[in-house]
Amino acid sequence: MDVLLIQLLVPFFGAIICYLFKSRASGLVASFFALMTFSLTLFNILTSLSFTQKTDYQWDFFSWLNIPFSFGLFTDGLSSLMLILITLIGLFVILYSVGYLSPNNRDHGFYPPYGSYYFLMLLFIGAMIGVVTSKNFLQVFLFWEITTICSWALISYMRDSKGIFSGFKAFIMTHIGGISFLVALGILYVEAKSFDFSSISVLPPTEKFLVFGLLFFAASAKSAQIPLFTWLPNAMVAPTPVSAYLHAAAMVKAGVYLIARIYLSNPELSANCAFIVAVVSILTMLISVILYYIQDDLKSLLAYSTIGHLGYILFGVSLGIFGSITGGIGGIFHIINHGFAKGLLFLCVGAISYATGSKSINELRGISSKFPFLAVCFIVGMFSIVGIPPFSGFWSKFMIFTGAFELKYGPLTFFGILAIFESLLSFCWYIFVGHRVFFGTPSEKVLNAHKDLPFSMRISLVLLLFFTIISPLLGYPFVKVLYGGV
Repeated sequence: MDVLLIQLLVPFFGAIICYLFKSRASGLVASFFALMTFSLTLFNILTSLSFTQKTDYQWDFFSWLNIPFSFGLFTDGLSSLMLILITLIGLFVILYSVGYLSPNNRDHGFYPPYGSYYFLMLLFIGAMIGVVTSKNFLQVFLFWEITTICSWALISYMRDSKGIFSGFKAFIMTHIGGISFLVALGILYVEAKSFDFSSISVLPPTEKFLVFGLLFFAASAKSAQIPLFTWLPNAMVAPTPVSAYLHAAAMVKAGVYLIARIYLSNPELSANCAFIVAVVSILTMLISVILYYIQDDLKSLLAYSTIGHLGYILFGVSLGIFGSITGGIGGIFHIINHGFAKGLLFLCVGAISYATGSKSINELRGISSKFPFLAVCFIVGMFSIVGIPPFSGFWSKFMIFTGAFELKYGPLTFFGILAIFESLLSFCWYIFVGHRVFFGTPSEKVLNAHKDLPFSMRISLVLLLFFTIISPLLGYPFVKVLYGGV
């Protein structure tokens, strides 16, 4: 059996096995399957120096469509970059959860059976692998909808009224995007007789713009861009490991992946398509950074930060559509740089709330005096996110800024200035929050906190800290191969 297919099936099989376990032992089983999935990803990449593989499987289920269709899997530089992010952060999040899902957790308790949690997490990993290795839009859509179901169930996992409402809200708002995706598939079926990623290019200009607009709307809903962005901050009621995976490697990353895939597969997209993406992403970045300043909950702050950084990725991709290779590289490069840094920040906040029972900026002071390692993790993640050189976010952000200016087009130059302004505002607030929470005289919450964190949480943070630091070195070879080694 092909290794790509095994890589796709392992997390689904692991999910079923974990569901049979009722105790916390399911976490160890899930960790094993997550490690196996990452190992297969690593094997695939190391055995394909060009990061490109393709496998087709004949599947007659869709023969009634009367168009050529086969179930297939493929990888290239973009898919490989996404697979590293999906499987590695998935492994760290599941390993972290082994300790986090504990009666000692002061933030919120957990109820058995634990197997359902790990069932959903592995299902999420499998669905994301399916999204980024699918060879056509129809196949992407099938896995796309599985991620919607997983996010709804995990956001609602605590089963309280707020969690159920937030999960339902996320389901409805992202599914609105799913309907838009489905309409786009219908137009491709009628007009292009194909679901291939490159089939947009064969459409007449009007239909091409319409299909792209529908797919971008679907991606915007998934990636929490305006107007469908409010579900993501509400989703912070989920357990923190779920939030970490949702923001760093799953769900919201599916949307930006879709637009990046369209951009790479259709080199003749119009400037109008690019301009719509640029406008929406810049507006989203500005709105999200303004909302930073009224957040008291650390997870809510990180949620709005994610919304803004997804805007950065899409802005970079829009620059690529306009013709800036530098901007396009920066946008795709930012996927992995943001992913590891944001995962580190979320797991750090999870550790703080585990020990103190609070995520409130106003209730936390002097954490560095009791948890110096958590202070290091948060500061490295913070500097990476805001783009302080030489931390990871700097390299991709710099490429995006450069791409905006190198095109010498008035509106894009203005957008580039706005993006720099957003980055400065973000820097100011992160520095304020970091100083307020980690330094000074310890607050009562910090003084009464658990001193020792579970080993699984500590090792996950150590590994994620390492990958946050090296993510530019890890991610750039994948991006470089997409552009022929530029």
